[in-house]
Amino acid sequence: MFYSIPHFRLFKLISVLLSTVMFSSIAQSKNLEINAEQRKEVVESISQIIIENYVFPEVAAQNATYIQKQLNTGEYSKIIDADKFATKLTLDLQHINHDKHMEVRVNKPKKAQLEQVKTNNPHLEYLKQEQTENYGFKKIEILDGNVGYVDFRYFSGFDSAKETVDGVLKIIKNTDAIIFDLRKNDGGSPEMVQYICSYFFGEKTHLNSLYWRKGNRTQEFWTLDELPGKRMPDVPLFVLTSKYTFSGAEEFAYNLKTRKRAVIVGESTGGGANPGGPIEINKYFSINVPTGRAINPITQTNWEGTGVIPNIETTAINAFNKAHALAMSSAETYRNAKEQKAR
Repeated sequence: MFYSIPHFRLFKLISVLLSTVMFSSIAQSKNLEINAEQRKEVVESISQIIIENYVFPEVAAQNATYIQKQLNTGEYSKIIDADKFATKLTLDLQHINHDKHMEVRVNKPKKAQLEQVKTNNPHLEYLKQEQTENYGFKKIEILDGNVGYVDFRYFSGFDSAKETVDGVLKIIKNTDAIIFDLRKNDGGSPEMVQYICSYFFGEKTHLNSLYWRKGNRTQEFWTLDELPGKRMPDVPLFVLTSKYTFSGAEEFAYNLKTRKRAVIVGESTGGGANPGGPIEINKYFSINVPTGRAINPITQTNWEGTGVIPNIETTAINAFNKAHALAMSSAETYRNAKEQKAR
């Protein structure tokens, strides 16, 4: 299961595979018009779906009551465009639950769905896309002061991405400080968050847990016992954040911050800690429903709504220069300590 994203990487691997055949762009759906009966059907269906699936049952009931009231008082009566209706429903739902992961979207027409299934393998197409994007790794560089710098845009859900991660970390394994740039990272797979975090802890460490409403179960994520590359448990770490940093990227920053393993530099993040996936409402609409929530073992809470608060707050634009200056200083201290120990 994946953290979900209210941007182009809407629901990450499993969710994206579904959205490939379910969701259309605004351009594709702008001519779709709906009537009063269809609006009522959507509101009633959403109410039932979230009551049965949303991770917070009491809030789900409040959500259902609110959109039913909006329907009954005529707030939706003048909306005939499907996309505008989906947007309005999303705003109304988030007005109550403040959950940025809950989003109503318009489905691709059935004919288009069938044609896409016939002509494409969604899983393979998405894999190819990630491969051409180097699994989200945009830039790897050795900066002045022997500081490693990694700019990456998402946490891939493909196992094949781990080889790329290993290669990236191999490039910077001999640096004396590392900066992870998550300012344009919109999240992804918690398993990949776990994988990368594991490189930066020496002892087995509980990173995060995900509580799932279905089955009333809690899934724990610990650092991995075995890795193909060199661990770097003592190298100074810095993480750059922005308002855009979201979901799984927030978990990465939060894991390292709460364990006092990294210094977070930049802006407070987007504030989405409830993973889930898409559920089809009817042939016209689908909704992303958070069915779980993150529980940090240190704070016993998460970053939902508040975002991850940086250790050093500055603008996203200034975050790099600020972090680099700090990293160079930390790198010098780290080098001196290594040299002293080697004597």
